[in-house]
Amino acid sequence: MILSKTTGYGVKALAYLAGKDDSMVCGLQEIADTQGIPPIYLRKILGELRRHRLLRSIKGVHGGYALARSPESITVWEVNQILAPDPYFDGCILGFGPCRPSNICCSHETWQQIRREYLELMESTTIAEIAESLKERKRLEGTNDIEIYGNA
Repeated sequence: MILSKTTGYGVKALAYLAGKDDSMVCGLQEIADTQGIPPIYLRKILGELRRHRLLRSIKGVHGGYALARSPESITVWEVNQILAPDPYFDGCILGFGPCRPSNICCSHETWQQIRREYLELMESTTIAEIAESLKERKRLEGTNDIEIYGNA
């Protein structure tokens, strides 16, 4: 399982905002351009995140979006539940209906473990962590291959 495109875009936008100064607001076009997200799609995503109070928006010429909560308090799971809850998350991985003890298939135990680990990962990964890893990635991209890989 991977994140939906909508959730991925939401996470990218939130991580971008988390990397900005708390007092700074960013316009929709800036977020769209820097993160490679179609602006019309992003407008809908940011609207949902604002409606669920993860973002705040300021109208006007100098307006834009900023985080409404600390990035440490926003998890990937929360963003996913807002933007693209997966109705199939509780389904059998082989397509045999709901995944539950009364409907066991040959992959049941393995799928249950994978689901638990995936859920734990999404619940424990915060926007702050993603923003920090993106900052680190950007820093490393400024170095050369010799420093990164130790090649001569």
